[in-house]
Amino acid sequence: MSTIVGVKFNRGGRIYFFDQSELKIVVGDRVMLETEGGPKEGLVAIAPSQVIHSDLKGPLDPILRKIVCT
Repeated sequence: MSTIVGVKFNRGGRIYFFDQSELKIVVGDRVMLETEGGPKEGLVAIAPSQVIHSDLKGPLDPILRKIVCT
């Protein structure tokens, strides 16, 4: 089973679900995602342990990478 996280694209926005793949990601991390409109930055808002898998349908797109701020 995939490890799934919930991601927001803007504050107060809708949450979308993505496959975490092998990345180590926690709530609050900024991530780069592939969307229909091209690559886009998002904020992880829901941890894998909080996602109810039975509510999700179809394959999920993977998170491309974690954005590291320096």
